[in-house]
Amino acid sequence: MTQTVATPVVNSTDATIAELWEQLDPVFDDILASAPTRDAAGGIDTAPVEKLRAAGFTRLRVPQAYGGYGLSLPQAYTFFVALAAADSNLAQALRAHWSFVEDVLSRTDEHAAFIHRWLTRLGAGDIIGNAITERGNAHGTTATRLTHHDGQWKLDGTKYYSTGTGYADWIAVAATGDDDEPVSLALPADASGVHIVDDWDGFGQRLTASGTTTFSDVTVDATEIFPAGLGLESGDRTAYGQAAWQTVHLATLVGIAKAVLRDGTAYVQSRTRTFSHGAAGTVRYDPQVLQLLGELSAQVAGIETIFHAIPPVLAEHFAADAAGDQVPEAAIDELYAQVYQAQQVIAPVTLEVATKIFEVGGASATSQARAFDRHWRNARVLASHNPLIYRARILGDYLVNGVSPERKYTVGQAESSRPGSGSS
Repeated sequence: MTQTVATPVVNSTDATIAELWEQLDPVFDDILASAPTRDAAGGIDTAPVEKLRAAGFTRLRVPQAYGGYGLSLPQAYTFFVALAAADSNLAQALRAHWSFVEDVLSRTDEHAAFIHRWLTRLGAGDIIGNAITERGNAHGTTATRLTHHDGQWKLDGTKYYSTGTGYADWIAVAATGDDDEPVSLALPADASGVHIVDDWDGFGQRLTASGTTTFSDVTVDATEIFPAGLGLESGDRTAYGQAAWQTVHLATLVGIAKAVLRDGTAYVQSRTRTFSHGAAGTVRYDPQVLQLLGELSAQVAGIETIFHAIPPVLAEHFAADAAGDQVPEAAIDELYAQVYQAQQVIAPVTLEVATKIFEVGGASATSQARAFDRHWRNARVLASHNPLIYRARILGDYLVNGVSPERKYTVGQAESSRPGSGSS
């Protein structure tokens, strides 16, 4: 029997938006207040994510018929940026969940059972993490194997940088099947044979649970194997192409820039000491400090404007995918170019803002209690995930030679070490 799938609400009412802000603002405030302490301590603290779950953050885009709020993508992204401004670690930790929701919503009725099953889970508050990336693999290959024997599906392998898995109820996994073709699946995070280790050692994103996940003879329910051809690393659909994945990064970077400006402004307002060579009796009236903050505010406003132009376009592509409509290749190229161009501006500006803010004060601005450094560290790691130099080259090739921007992104060892033999 074919399941009936609820159509996502395109725009929720102002009352719904107001209700969500009323629920989420106190949670964002609590998360912000504890962010410096949690960042210094490291590890996986599930309490903030549980508060976000309870307040409805993980259900923003889930249709109301399934227990969510049915927000449009642009509406939902205003809340995502707000979370990133409170703690960019948690925004990054929920990146896989955010993208998975879009994957479910942008599938056609051909996958009605899959859609219904997952919207029911997501509407109930379930959170999904990811286990995609491996070390030592060749480009486009996955050593993690899903095999079928004795009437059961079994999963074996090791994944790294499995962001958010330590906070999740489910893990979305990219593997290789018996036919040596890519296959995607989901399994409970607490399934027997799943071992999650929080061993991420980057100097930023310390709270994102981006560690190692090992699968040892894990039994996989056949119904949890995703429909063929639409896997986690597929660039064929917008939901799991780089335009969508990168947009989440950009939202987090914008949130970091807003956080820097917020914290820097509050710091200046609170200062009573000044330098003998300063231009005013107190820092808050120093024209040079005011000029710097004014310049940073303009930069932050600029990248916000650039970012918020993306979700409406992305939403159109998601809607076309859900309807089974063929989007012209030129339009897809334009979307990817828009996102990659935004990356070239938003990442460097955020890093610049996160550095320049230290010019507004003396050594007290470097206090570990204030933890201003976490903004730069987190932004630097985010900006390193998809190197800007490669994306800039791709944009130039598109501009000059009409070569379509890359839609999927893999990391692995090249077949040859010859210069120019690797892929981007």
